[in-house]
Amino acid sequence: MSSQNNEEPICSICNILIHDLKYAICDSCKRPNHYKCAVVSTTEQRCLELKVSRRVKFYCDDCEKGLQVLPQVLSTLSALKLEINSLRDAFSKQIQDVTKQAAPLPENQSNQLEEMIEEYTDRQRRKKNLIFIDINESDSCDVEVRRKTDLDQVIQVLNSITNEQPIINSTHRLGKKLENKTRPLKVIFQNPDIALNILKRKHLYNGTVRIFSDMTPKQRDYLNQLKLELDRLNSIEGSHEKTIKYINGTPKIIDLHPQKTQTKN
Repeated sequence: MSSQNNEEPICSICNILIHDLKYAICDSCKRPNHYKCAVVSTTEQRCLELKVSRRVKFYCDDCEKGLQVLPQVLSTLSALKLEINSLRDAFSKQIQDVTKQAAPLPENQSNQLEEMIEEYTDRQRRKKNLIFIDINESDSCDVEVRRKTDLDQVIQVLNSITNEQPIINSTHRLGKKLENKTRPLKVIFQNPDIALNILKRKHLYNGTVRIFSDMTPKQRDYLNQLKLELDRLNSIEGSHEKTIKYINGTPKIIDLHPQKTQTKN
């Protein structure tokens, strides 16, 4: 069989130019192979060189090996296809079952969930804030003068609490200005850790200024209810044996002098 291309073909087995040697072209990959290299018998050569109605196919070694494993590959692909279809059907059924069971939340529950998320977000935002009570308020008409006066007083208080220099982002007064009344001052620090450290060490300050965490309205309501409950319990017992203490950031009523459990010998 001769090549019809202008470039002389190269045998895919010996990588030598075909020249005038007889060769066959693989019916699969179309690469030429010397008859001698491909070990093609004389009878096979005559069949391959038929110009019309050639029924004998020639495959190089690589393609023949590929054809041998093809049935196994097709069988594996068929099995994988069946397994994928089975998994898809099972997954689809699970989704349908979950969809049937997952009834929509009632409107009141949906609103409660939204309120909880808003409350949590608000608490996280306020963690780096502290409220300073009884910080003298300047009567100056200049906003910058008032801010500097507030900041200087806050720094003076903080210097008695910690040797560090806490980074303060901003300060501003809460509420409308009234005569003969000092408004609370909100101080916003760089991060919550600074505010928490000041709260833990505020007992070191002996002045008149009071320092509190910046609570949400719900937190303030809860604390007020807790104080009323504390008064009620102490009035029943006739003495102040209980107090409010923050445990993991949450105020709780505890005994001032908890009784120790006695162990039997």
